[in-house]
Amino acid sequence: MSIEKEKELIELARLIKNEELREKTIEIIKNIKISNQNFKKYEKYKIDFSKAYGGPSTFHHAYEEGLIDHTLAVVKISIALAKIFEESYGIMINKDYLIAGAILHDIMKIFCYKKEKGKIVSNESMLDHGIWACCELYLRDFPEEVIHIVASHFGPNGANPPQTIEALIVFYADSIDATIESLIRRY
Repeated sequence: MSIEKEKELIELARLIKNEELREKTIEIIKNIKISNQNFKKYEKYKIDFSKAYGGPSTFHHAYEEGLIDHTLAVVKISIALAKIFEESYGIMINKDYLIAGAILHDIMKIFCYKKEKGKIVSNESMLDHGIWACCELYLRDFPEEVIHIVASHFGPNGANPPQTIEALIVFYADSIDATIESLIRRY
């Protein structure tokens, strides 16, 4: 099942028209790694992206395959919102940046959690997955606009508030999916 979801995510990445950005995004999906030598110690926590948890046990998508379920939903919601806003307001949204940012916003979570005594818990890192992702995207020479989407996916009250329509869309898509999934599990 999870292999099919990863293929679906790659197909969504293929919607990126800019060839260089599309190939970089697909490469990172297929080969998520820590490039900075100072952080190699966290590779022991690496979980296959298609099987990774979306967060610790008290968080949204806290189950095996939760991360890919969440990522797929955020990408699809982002694309749908972009289409609505373009049709309703006649604005142009950079869907290449939007799709890449939505795919990559939680990509480094595969290094952030471990299973301990039946619960999913955070590892000992002092840095958040968003910071890790921004660092990795910077090292891989991603456009600033995509890095901004990832950096601002915590929203207006985060350390780096959204400054583009694409960043706002990904923030709201991320937020609504996390909220709805949490409610679904409760009922």
